[in-house]
Amino acid sequence: MKKYSYRKKLMKTVGLLTIWLISVWFIYYTNEREMSFGEAMANLIAGSIISYLVASISQLTDNTSWKSSQSTLKKNGEINDDSAIRISFAYLFRIKIDGHYFLVPNSRSGKYQPVGGAYKFYKKEAEYMAYHFSAENDNRIAVDEVTKMDYRLLVKSRDLKKFIRRFDKTSYREDVSDLSREFVEEIFSTGILDRETFGDLTYRFVGRHMTDVEYGRTFSHYELLLADIIEVRLTDRQEELFRDLMRQKSDKYLFASADEINSLGVNYVTQELDDNIANHTPKILSENTDDLIMRNRHQSSVTVRL
Repeated sequence: MKKYSYRKKLMKTVGLLTIWLISVWFIYYTNEREMSFGEAMANLIAGSIISYLVASISQLTDNTSWKSSQSTLKKNGEINDDSAIRISFAYLFRIKIDGHYFLVPNSRSGKYQPVGGAYKFYKKEAEYMAYHFSAENDNRIAVDEVTKMDYRLLVKSRDLKKFIRRFDKTSYREDVSDLSREFVEEIFSTGILDRETFGDLTYRFVGRHMTDVEYGRTFSHYELLLADIIEVRLTDRQEELFRDLMRQKSDKYLFASADEINSLGVNYVTQELDDNIANHTPKILSENTDDLIMRNRHQSSVTVRL
């Protein structure tokens, strides 16, 4: 995420507000003294600056990076209110053992990535989104039995803020109270670990990563990507199960260090130049926790009986 320059925007707004207030005062001052030319000039200045002041206040209230980037794109004429923005909202599990992160291969690209995937919404939410936002399925990824009801959609730019507010408050979707589905599918259904042997799943919400609204080269579309980072709280017994996996070589999973993840698997020393780790994987790294937002949204751990 790009750093949001709130201080710079605040100074700009204060400056414009100061000029506007001086102009308004000067209108009153010249009117009292029947200085028609001065009053006309003050009216001209106050009138011309008001639109810039309103825009600046609007940008100031866009107090997260993605909102600011959306405003900039609109200001530059790159998108408008009717532009379709591709959204992809997901949750990613941070599973860390002895300084290494547990990854599994993506079913399409084959690159290793965190356990997790797109949030699912339910039928009632699908009806709500279709009616209130005219949200459409993202046609970049084929909709099938696996991907249907995924939060991979096209939403008009003007609806983006309301859409995200709705996402955070609706009860008709997967939420932090039970995010076991992807864990079960990618670890137990693939035969990596045994479900009964593993026991209950305990995790906590760490924070949220959100990109700017920007043009994505992969799907050739303006997009906004959201990823909630979920840290798995392993028992001593569960840690040993993962350590057993570390001692075995398998294409079904990969244990990678932070350096390996940051380089996306490229090893310049050994000249292994294939990037076999997906580029969204660094979002789960402990060292990147400070970059996350909403870190205090859910403070308690959650335990799901599998």
